[in-house]
Amino acid sequence: MNIEVRVFMKFRDYLPPTASDGKVMMSLREGSTFADLLSELGIPLAEPKLVVVNGISQGVSDTVNELKLNDGDIVAVFPPAGGG
Repeated sequence: MNIEVRVFMKFRDYLPPTASDGKVMMSLREGSTFADLLSELGIPLAEPKLVVVNGISQGVSDTVNELKLNDGDIVAVFPPAGGG
């Protein structure tokens, strides 16, 4: 299955050279989870992140790691917002 991945800020460092403007198309096996996607990119599971799939926020909890992805999904990964 093919997934469009969009990453922001420090997560761009994990994208392959074929990426453009923080976006890349990735092929994953059917039944892959968000954790599988992170593993393919080399992004540590423990790294805090905000996840949006097809425009719907999935939050930042560990439960999102087991989220099943589907062909054609658009997955965006953001580092948590800082402030002060």
